[in-house]
Amino acid sequence: MKNKDFIRTEFLIFILSFITLKYSGQRSIQENCFSMIWNQGITKKSWVYLDQDQRKVYKKNSDITEGDLLKMPKNYWDATYTDSATNQKFGTKEKRNASFKLVTAGYKLGDQNKSFGFDFKVLNNKKKLDEPYIFRITNNARNERFKTLGTLREVGFVFENWPQYWIENKVWTGGAHSFSNNYQVEKLDEIVVRFKFRLVDYSGSLSQYSGQIKQKWLGSYVTCDFRFSEFDENGNTVHGYLLGVLFSNPLNVDYNENPDDGVLWGETDDTKKLTRLLIHGNKNGIKEVNTISDEFQTVEIDFKPLIDKYLKINKNHKNIIVGLDIYSNTRSTDLTYDIQDIQVIGCNKK
Repeated sequence: MKNKDFIRTEFLIFILSFITLKYSGQRSIQENCFSMIWNQGITKKSWVYLDQDQRKVYKKNSDITEGDLLKMPKNYWDATYTDSATNQKFGTKEKRNASFKLVTAGYKLGDQNKSFGFDFKVLNNKKKLDEPYIFRITNNARNERFKTLGTLREVGFVFENWPQYWIENKVWTGGAHSFSNNYQVEKLDEIVVRFKFRLVDYSGSLSQYSGQIKQKWLGSYVTCDFRFSEFDENGNTVHGYLLGVLFSNPLNVDYNENPDDGVLWGETDDTKKLTRLLIHGNKNGIKEVNTISDEFQTVEIDFKPLIDKYLKINKNHKNIIVGLDIYSNTRSTDLTYDIQDIQVIGCNKK
C-alpha cells in the first residue's frame, strides 16, 4: 500500500499536469517541427490596421504596445508607421515591425461598428502574458445598397514575409516581418496552420436575391490563404502561388460550377505570373465549422499535401513563403467569428 507522502506527491503531479494542459497558451510542437512566425499563438499586441483598398495604415485598431517583447529584428526603414487620418507617427521604442496586420477591403474607416460595416475587438485584454488574445471579427455587408450588390468585403489577418536576394553579395534577407525566416516549401514535410475558431453569427438566407446569387457571387465564407513565390537563382520571381482553404462555409458557396469537386474557384494569370486557387476544406479532409456555437473548435490545415495535390511547383527553384491570410469574405451577407491561438508550424522529418 502506498504511503501518504507518495500519494500526495502523485496527486500534486497530476494537478500540476492538469493545470499545464488546461491553461497553456499553445500546444506543444513536436520534435523536428518549429514555429514559423514571430508572434506564435498571437500572445503579444503587435499589429497594425491596414485599409487594403487605399494602402493606408491607421492608428485606430493598431496596437504595438507589446511588440518589443517579441524580440523581432529591428528594421528602421519601415518600423515607424504614419496614421493616415491624423498624420501622427507611431511605433515601438526599439523600432520593431508589427508582427501582422489587421486588414479590411471594401470598407472605409467610417464603416466601423455600423450595421453595414466591419469591426475588430479583443475579447480578453486582461489575460496572462503568454495566453493567446481572442479576436472578434465582424464583416457585415448584408445592408449594402443594391447598386453595389456583390462588392467584395474582406476582414481579417495578414502575415507577411519579404524575401530579397542581394545579387552582389549572393545573400538572401527576410524574416523582419511576420515570418521569422525565408522558409522554402520544397524543404518542408509539413506546413501546418492551427488555430481555434468559433462561428458567432451569419445571415442565413439569400432568397431576396434570387437570380443574383451565382451572377454576383453572393454569400460568405472564412478562408486561410497560403502564399509563396518561386524564385530563380538570381532572385527573380518566376511565379506566385496562392492556395486558399475554406474552413467555414455556412452558406455553402461554390463558384466553379462543379459542386462535386474540391475546388471553389481558381485561375492562372500568365501575364501576372500568378496562380490562385480556393478549395473546400470539407472536400479535402479538413472539417469545416459551419454551425454557430459558444465553443471553440480547433482548425488544423497542413498545406504541404494540398500543394502537392493541386499545384505543380519547380522543386529545383526556391519556393519561399511570402504570406498567410486568414479572413472572412462576404458579398451582401453578414458574418462574425472569434479566433485565437493562431500558430504556423513547419516540420522537416527527413
